[in-house]
Amino acid sequence: MKQSRLSLFITASLLGVSPQMTMATPQQSEDDLAIENITVTAQRKAQSIQIAPVSVTALSARDIDRMQIDNAKDLSQVAPNVSIQPVTGGSASIAPYVRGGGVRDTAVITSEAEVGIYIDDVYQPRSAASFIEMLDLERIEVLRGPQGTLYGRNSSAGAVKFVSRTPDELFRLKNEAGVGSWNEIYNKLSVSGPLNDSGKLRGGISAMYRDRDGGRQYNQTLEREVGEERYAGFQGDLYYVADDYDIRFKAYYTDYDSDGLYGSALEPAQLDKPYTEIPFVSGSIDTVLSPEESYTSDKQYGANLKITAELNHSMELVTITAWNDLQDDWAVGFSGGVQPALLGLPGDEPLEVFYRESTSEQDSFTQEIQLLGDTLNGALSYIGGLYYFTESGSQYIDNMMFFAPDYTEFNISTDSYAGFGQVTWHVSDQVDITIGGRYTKDNKEIDALVSGEAVLRDVDFSRFTPKLGIDYKIADNILMFAIFTGGFKAGGYNGLASTAEALDTVVQMQLMDAYELGIKSDWMKGRLRANLAAFFNDYEKLQQGVVTDDGIFIAENYDAEHKGIEAELQFRVTSEFSLWANGVYQSNEYTNTYASEGQSSGTLLGNSMTGAFDYQYAAGGDYTVNIGDGVFTLGANVNRRGDYYSTADNAKIGHVPDMTLYDAYMSYQLDRWTVKLAGKNLTDEKYWFTGFGFSVVQPRFMADPKMWRLSVAYLIE
Repeated sequence: MKQSRLSLFITASLLGVSPQMTMATPQQSEDDLAIENITVTAQRKAQSIQIAPVSVTALSARDIDRMQIDNAKDLSQVAPNVSIQPVTGGSASIAPYVRGGGVRDTAVITSEAEVGIYIDDVYQPRSAASFIEMLDLERIEVLRGPQGTLYGRNSSAGAVKFVSRTPDELFRLKNEAGVGSWNEIYNKLSVSGPLNDSGKLRGGISAMYRDRDGGRQYNQTLEREVGEERYAGFQGDLYYVADDYDIRFKAYYTDYDSDGLYGSALEPAQLDKPYTEIPFVSGSIDTVLSPEESYTSDKQYGANLKITAELNHSMELVTITAWNDLQDDWAVGFSGGVQPALLGLPGDEPLEVFYRESTSEQDSFTQEIQLLGDTLNGALSYIGGLYYFTESGSQYIDNMMFFAPDYTEFNISTDSYAGFGQVTWHVSDQVDITIGGRYTKDNKEIDALVSGEAVLRDVDFSRFTPKLGIDYKIADNILMFAIFTGGFKAGGYNGLASTAEALDTVVQMQLMDAYELGIKSDWMKGRLRANLAAFFNDYEKLQQGVVTDDGIFIAENYDAEHKGIEAELQFRVTSEFSLWANGVYQSNEYTNTYASEGQSSGTLLGNSMTGAFDYQYAAGGDYTVNIGDGVFTLGANVNRRGDYYSTADNAKIGHVPDMTLYDAYMSYQLDRWTVKLAGKNLTDEKYWFTGFGFSVVQPRFMADPKMWRLSVAYLIE
C-alpha cells in the first residue's frame, strides 16, 4: 500500500498536482532540552559533530528551514567566516570564500575554486547557486581549512557539503507553495518511500519551480525593471538496501534563466571621495543605465551512483561515480552605462563601453574508491582512497571594449589523479593521534585563440600534502584538538587574459601550511554549547587577479598570512526558546612578492586579501508558543560584518562597507499545515558585493535588497 501511495504522488507531481507542505514540530519535554547533536560525515564517517576534531558548522533540516537557507549564498548570513557571493559573469554562478580563501572568476572555465562544493559526496566543479533549491536537504556541513586528505577533489580553503535526505522505509511527502518579492511564485515538492513490499527498494523525487518578475533594479535607459528569473529543477532518487551493501542512484536536471546582472556606474570624476560617498551616475545603486541587454541561461544535468559494501564486520568499501554536464551562457554590460561626454562624444544617451557575451559547456566525470574501517581490535581506524576527475569544456567570449570588438575561444581539459589516506591511532579512551596525506597530480591542457593568436599549452602540477592531528577528550563533554594540514591548488591559466602572451604565461601553483587549535564543549547537561578555534594559514604563491589601468586582466602570485579566532555558541534556554551566536576576528596581508622572478608586479604587497573581513558576528534565536490548537513560532537573526576588499588591488571601487543585515520569520503550524512569512535584509540595505574599475569603466554590482516570502506548507510522514 505504501509504495502505491508513493507511485500515485510521483505521478501526480509530474502532472503538476501540488499538495501543500509543513514541518511539524513535536512538543519538547523538560527532560529533552539538550541541543541537537547533529551527525556529520566531515571525516567520511558518521560521528557526532562534537567529537569530530575539525572546524565544521552543521545545519540540520530544521535549521535550514528556520534560517531561510534557500540557496548557497544564504550560508553567508549564518556560518562563521564564510562568504558565498554571486560572480560578475552572469547571475547563476557563485564565488565561495572560507577563511578568506576563494576565487571570484568562477564564470570562466579556466578557473578552479579553492572551496569545494559537494552534493551527496560528489564534487561540483561548476555548480549554480540555485542548484540546491530543489533538494530535500537533510543537513549542510561547512568545513573550514584545507580539505584533501579525505576528499576527492583537493580544496585548499574549505568545503561545503549539501546532504540530501536518503529515501527510507517511511512514506514522506512535503510540499510548499508560496509568493514573494517581485511577483514571485514557487512550488517545492519532495516525496519518498518504499517501492516494494520488503521495503528494500526505495525511491524519491524532489522538484521545484520558481518564477519572478523584474524589480530588483530599474534600468533607466531601457525603461524597464530588471531582475526577472525562472528556475525549474528535478531530481529522481533510487535507493536499494541489502544485508551487506546498499546502492543509491540519482539523476537530476536544472534549468535557470534570468535577464542577467547589471552594474551600477560610479561618477569617474568623483573617485577621490571616500569609497562610501562616491556617487552613482544614476543617483542610486538600484538604478542602472546600461543600454545593452544582459542575460543568463544555465542548464545542468547529470547522474551519480554510490555503492557501499560491508566487506566484513570492520571494513567497508565505497565507490562513487558521477557525471555532470553544464551549459552556461551569459552576457553582461560591465561599464554600467557611460555618459557620452566622458568620451568626447555628442548626445546624452548612456553608452556601454565594456560588454562581454559568453557561451560555454563543461562536461565532467569523477570516480572515487574508498576503503575504511578498524583494525587491531579497534585500536586503529583508517580510510584510504583513489580519486580520478576529468573535465573538458569550451567557452566562446565576445568582447566589446570601447567599441572595439574582440573574440576569445577556450578549449580546456583537466585530468586529476589522487591517492589519499588517513590513520587514527586511538591511544586511549581520551587521546587520538591522526596521520594522513594526499598525493595529487593535475594535468591541464588549453587550446585557445585570443585576438586571432593561438595558444596551445600542456602543463602538469603535482604535490604531496600531509596532515597531522591530535585530539584529547578532557571530559565527556570537552574535546580539544590540534591540526596541521598542507593545502594545495594547482596552477593553470588566466582565463581573463586579453593577450595571447598573458594567457600563455602559466600561473604558478599555490601552497599553504595551515595550523589550527580548537576546543568543543557542552555544558548545562547539553543545553549550552561553546566551540572555539584559532587558525594560522601561511600561503606560498597565492594566486591573485589584478586589472590594470588599461583594462588588462593579469594573474600574479604572492605569499600571504591569514590568522584568526572563531567562536560558535548555542543555548537552549527553555523548551520554547533557543539562542545561537557565532563570530570571527582575523587579520591578513600579502607578505612577499615574486616580482624579482617575473611572476608579479609587486603592487599588492601589504594589501589585505580579497573577501577577508577583520570581524564578523551573527546571532539569532527562535521562540515557540502554543496558540489555540496550533504552534506559533517567531525567529530572527542578525549578521554584522566588517568592511573588506573584493579585489586584490584594494581599490576603493571594490571596497565593500561594513554591513548589518537582519532576517526574520514567523509561522503558525496546525496539524500538518504551516503558514510562514519570512523576510531577508529587512532594513533594505542597498550595498554592493564587488566592483572594479579602469578608465571611465567604474561599475559596482548590487547585493540582494529586502526580500520576502509568504508560504503554505503541508507534510505527510
